[in-house]
Amino acid sequence: MELLKRSVLMAAAAVSAATWAIGVTVLQPLSEPGEPDVLAENNTYWARELRWGALIALVLALIALGRGGRWVTVGALITGGAWIGVDLGLDRIDMASGTWQLAAGAVATALVCCAVAAAVPSVPRPGALFTAATVAAVTAGLATSTESPTDTEPALNSGSATVGMALAVVAVAAAVRAAGPAGRPRFRTVVAAGWPRVRTVVAAGAVAATVPWLLRLIPVGGGRLLGILAFTVLLVVTVAVLAAPRPPARRDRLHYGAVAAVTAFALPVLFLPLALVSIVLKIGDPFTALAANPPIEVDEDIVMILLAIPIGLVLGRFLLAFGLEPRTDATEDSNPRFAAGA
Repeated sequence: MELLKRSVLMAAAAVSAATWAIGVTVLQPLSEPGEPDVLAENNTYWARELRWGALIALVLALIALGRGGRWVTVGALITGGAWIGVDLGLDRIDMASGTWQLAAGAVATALVCCAVAAAVPSVPRPGALFTAATVAAVTAGLATSTESPTDTEPALNSGSATVGMALAVVAVAAAVRAAGPAGRPRFRTVVAAGWPRVRTVVAAGAVAATVPWLLRLIPVGGGRLLGILAFTVLLVVTVAVLAAPRPPARRDRLHYGAVAAVTAFALPVLFLPLALVSIVLKIGDPFTALAANPPIEVDEDIVMILLAIPIGLVLGRFLLAFGLEPRTDATEDSNPRFAAGA
């Protein structure tokens, strides 16, 4: 089971790295204004949203592979920051060829980082993993909702669905990692309790992998946004279920309804003030300038995908304070190192 968890996270990291490479050489040229008299709008640089969403998925996958260990988390954040620097540099030189070479190099680099993150000795921190899963869930919703000025680009739908899928899978995998290893119970125990758990994880993975694609089939408008909000809420509840005690107590089952209500309320409440602060501070302007892209003058330059990080952090920590402690199985209860990471 541990090998399967790592394989899923490494696959998500590889998909994210390949998607980032395609975003640099294929999607970015499509998103830039083609004529000198065409002004950039607030959704013009949608390719940047998708590329950075893919990098967030990669960073969170590394954190999950390292079981939320402090040194792995710091290393993953440094890796993500360095990768964004590379992204801005390639965007600045308008790299529009060598897709396969860049994708191969990005995937190889991501897999090396995954191997290092998995090999570094660290004290597991279930709370950090739960928060990382929450960040991934919120970011998955924002990535799936990415729009452009015209919303007619075929690559926009496939790109946003791919990034949303990668983030949703990372959210599920990180939540499973927060639960810790299940140990090696006897066959009867597996039949009685293990298989329902496996079915839950498989169902959650199927939802994470398919729903972003289905949501992009809905025409642009309120229906799609409501569907994405419902998907994000469902994903956060799924994270809470996968990281909750097993078998769940009745009070824990009641908590899941509260998690859904809190999430549905918190997402817009946190998003709106953050968006306003981003507009006032113009957080997108420096990145646009560093990439040597035309400035957005008729609208606000906001990197929407970055807003998911503080929203996910606040929501995850609040849910932990609310009483949703990640599960520790029997094998972990006897492990003082695991208990210390909680």
